[in-house]
Amino acid sequence: MRLVSFALSNFRSITRTERLSLDSFTVLVGPNNEGKSNILLGLVSGMKLLSLHDMPPMRTAAILARRVQIRANGMDVYKAGRDLPLNLQEKPAAKTTFDFEFELTDQEVADFKLEVKSNLNGRLPVRLTASAETIQFEVRKQGRGAATLSAKAAQIARFIATRIDVRDIPSVRTASDSVALVRNMVEREIADLERSKEYRDAVEKIAELQAPVLASLEEALKSSLVKFIPDLSSVEVIVSDRYSALRKNCQVVIDDGTPTELRYKGDGIQSLAAMSLIHHLAQQGSRNSGMVLAVEEPEAHLHPKAIHLLRDTLLDISERQQVVITTHSPLFVNRSDVESNVVVNNNKARPARTVSEIRDVLGVRVSDNLSAARMVLLVEGSEDKRAIVPILRSASKILDAAFDSGALAAECLRGAGNLGYQATLFKSQLCLVHVFMDNDKAATDAAEKSISVGGLEYSEISHAIFPGMKESEIEDMYRVAAYQQVIVQNYAVTFPTAQFNKKRSKWSERMKRAFLASGQQWNDSVEASVKSDVAAAVARDPRNAVDPAAGTVIKNLCSVLERKLGA
Repeated sequence: MRLVSFALSNFRSITRTERLSLDSFTVLVGPNNEGKSNILLGLVSGMKLLSLHDMPPMRTAAILARRVQIRANGMDVYKAGRDLPLNLQEKPAAKTTFDFEFELTDQEVADFKLEVKSNLNGRLPVRLTASAETIQFEVRKQGRGAATLSAKAAQIARFIATRIDVRDIPSVRTASDSVALVRNMVEREIADLERSKEYRDAVEKIAELQAPVLASLEEALKSSLVKFIPDLSSVEVIVSDRYSALRKNCQVVIDDGTPTELRYKGDGIQSLAAMSLIHHLAQQGSRNSGMVLAVEEPEAHLHPKAIHLLRDTLLDISERQQVVITTHSPLFVNRSDVESNVVVNNNKARPARTVSEIRDVLGVRVSDNLSAARMVLLVEGSEDKRAIVPILRSASKILDAAFDSGALAAECLRGAGNLGYQATLFKSQLCLVHVFMDNDKAATDAAEKSISVGGLEYSEISHAIFPGMKESEIEDMYRVAAYQQVIVQNYAVTFPTAQFNKKRSKWSERMKRAFLASGQQWNDSVEASVKSDVAAAVARDPRNAVDPAAGTVIKNLCSVLERKLGA
C-alpha cells in the first residue's frame, strides 16, 4: 500500500495545503519558519492516528479520542490545544483535517474484498477529522459503491491500519531516538521467538526460580506493612508479563576503536545511527510494505561527505519504501522530477513548477547564464570550453538545442585543483554536474580526491583518454591538420615534427619539444597563447576537428550528457 497524495488543514501553522502528490522520494523545501516541519509532522500525526484503528472495534468516537492520548516517541499523537492553530483553539467546532489517498496492490485489492466484503478499483481516499472531543474516520470514495464503502468505515480503517507504518526522524537526532528504534526492532523480533515452545519453557523455568525470591519479598513487605495496616492479610508481588519484560530494555554500544554507548557518541554518529536503522527496516521488505519514512533536515549535524552518503542511503530506501523529507540542502532536491519537490512558503504548500522556483525558496543565487541551466559541463580551462562546446554542438542536435535553450551550460574550473570546490558550488545551485577533464596526473588526482570526499561520483567524470597514451590532454583529441597552419604562421615553428606525431607523451610536452627544436621559447605564457589559438582553430571547423581515434570518447560524452538531460 502506497500513500499517493496527502492534504492537511488547520494543523499548527498550516491553514491549508493543496493536495500534494507523494512520490517514492518527496522533498519539502522552503525558508525557515514557513511550515515545512509542520506539514511533515501533520503527515506523521495523521498516519499515527490511522494506525490507532488497529485495535478492537470502538463503540464511540470518544473512545478513539482517548486512545489518541497513547504516547508515541514521547509525544501525544494529537492534542487540539497544541495542534490546532492558535486562533481556533478556543472554538469548540474547530478541527484538523487529514486527507489521504492510498494505492493498493492487486493482492491488497483481493484482501480488501475478502476482509471488507467490497470491491475496490485500487485507489482508496480517506479522511481523518480530529478535534478536542473526537476523531472521525470517513471514506471519501465518489460514485458507484461510495455509500457501501462509507457504511464499512470501521472495517476499512482497520484494514488500512494493519498495512501502514510511519517512522519519523526529527532534525535533532539523539541516542534515545536510535535506542528506541533498536528497542522496537528487538521487541518485534523476540515477539516472534516467544511463540516457540523452547522459549516458553525457559520463561516458565525463570518463573520457578523467581518464586521463592518473590515469596520472601512478599513476607518481608507484609511484616513491615502490618504494623501500619492491622487488617492486612497478604502482600503479593506479581511479575505480570515476563515475556515482554525480557525485551523491554537494551543498550547500543559502538566500537570504533573504543567501545562506547551510543548516547555518548557525537551528534553526527547518533544521527547516522538512526538513519542506518531505518535503512535496515526498509530492507526488510514486505514486513513494512506500507512504510513511510519522514525525516526532518537529514543534513543536520553531518559532514559534507556523510551528507552525500546519506542521500544515497535515502534514495536506496525510497526504492522499497516511501521517503518524505524537509531540507535546506540543494543536494537532496530531486532535479529529475521537479514536481516531486514541494514548495512551502507563507504556511502554504504546493508542488514545485520549475528549478528556478526551488532555487528561490532555498536562497540559491546563480549567474544569468545559469538561470535556466539544468546541467553544467565543467572543463578545465577557457580554451577547453572554447573548443569542446562547438564539438558537442556539431556532434549532437540534442546538445546543440540544450546549449541554445540554456538547459546545458559549460563552465571553467580554471585548473584541476578547483574541481572539488566548483563541483560543490554548482551542485548547491541545483545544477546537475558533469566533468570533462584531461587524463594526466593533475586531473586524475583531483578527480579521485573529489570522489573520496563525496563531492562527485565516478559517473559524473569523463576523461580525454587517447588510445595508447598513458597520459593525454583534450588537445590530444584534435586532428593536427585542424590547427597546423595556425602554429606555423603564428609562431614560426616547423610543425608537425615526426617526434610530435609519435604521441608517446601528452600534447603539451610534445608541443614544448617542437617549439624548442625550432628555436622558440616555451613557457606558461606561450603555452596559454598556443592553446587559445588551437581552440579557436578547432571551433571554426568542429565537425572535422576530432581525431578519429578519439571519436568514441566524444560520442560517449554526448550520450552521457543527453541521458542526464533526459533526452
